[in-house]
Amino acid sequence: MNSLKKILFTTENVSFGGSELLWTKTVVELSKSNFSISICVSEKLKLPQEIIALQKENKIQIIHTSSNVLPSWKRLLNRLIPYNKRFKSSNLRNNFILNFRPDIIVMNQGFNFNAVQLMLFAKKNNFNYVTISHAVNESLWPNLSLREKMQLGFSNSIKNYFVSQDNLLVTQNQLGFILKNAKVVRNPFNISYSINLEFPHSNNFHLACVGRYDFYAKGQDVLLQTLSSEKWKNRNLYINFYGEGSDVENLVDLVKMYQIKNVTINSHTATEEIWKHNHGLILTSRFEGLPIVIVEAMLSKRFVIVSNVSGNKELVIDNETGFIAAAPRPEYIDEALERAWQNRESWKKIGEKARQEIVTHIPENPALDFANELQTIISNL
Repeated sequence: MNSLKKILFTTENVSFGGSELLWTKTVVELSKSNFSISICVSEKLKLPQEIIALQKENKIQIIHTSSNVLPSWKRLLNRLIPYNKRFKSSNLRNNFILNFRPDIIVMNQGFNFNAVQLMLFAKKNNFNYVTISHAVNESLWPNLSLREKMQLGFSNSIKNYFVSQDNLLVTQNQLGFILKNAKVVRNPFNISYSINLEFPHSNNFHLACVGRYDFYAKGQDVLLQTLSSEKWKNRNLYINFYGEGSDVENLVDLVKMYQIKNVTINSHTATEEIWKHNHGLILTSRFEGLPIVIVEAMLSKRFVIVSNVSGNKELVIDNETGFIAAAPRPEYIDEALERAWQNRESWKKIGEKARQEIVTHIPENPALDFANELQTIISNL
């Protein structure tokens, strides 16, 4: 009889991004110990090779779930028969959980409400679970029904993890009570902790705007509107966009509409390559968790300019390791960018201080720390 403790990892996301780094790298760390580990993810999610390798080595089990759409003939019949007799699509994930019977479920969610149905399912069936929330959008306030589900889901979790203090605070405001079973954790990053890049030598000044091309979240349109003024067009400041996403065409169109010449649009680029060629980071996000790109920039001795939303400001000392814009609006981005510009001869020195500051907040291996955290929880079950 297998006496190993069973851990199930789930994620509500269907595309791989920064929100998937913590749980996937934690799986890698836990696979070195004696656990029975399963992963249950959407068939649309492309997992990293290190996870696929663990499956091939029989160290973990991966279960892919589909959308479970009913065949057309069943959907047609559902229009004709009473509600209580209609065909219902099966929930493959729930069925797997009932059969696997994990000792704990680690629920990863892009926002703070995506996994609420899974939380309620786990509570109903007496499964232990923890949650990881990666972003909280203050403009997406839960209605009464969702709020009640979130209250039940979060309060019955063993632990609720958030990647920024601000995200935890907003979630508590949405719930209407203090989450005593909550903790802030750090995400892994995509560069060496001891990275030591030379500061770029250039007659011009280059800032990187790194993130998926998604105006709703990342606010690249705000930055372009800021750059549309003649003041910025006539300065030797160049903005280099890096990323992929559905708004790339909109990004191109706005550059043309505003007739901005000092902008380049790049696809996804290796992190180290970005910081070999840019002096600093600029983010004009409308909401976030705590962006990994801030950590990576500061580790690389690069200063940052960020909008004051979510966790953006939690690692940045205004006017010392970076510059904080009051809000993701053109007038506030312009004000912060102007302060940075007036200090442009000090960017190298500011970046060096950014490096000194970030290592006091971010551990070398956040995934190992989180794996140890989970092991402590499991040992007390």
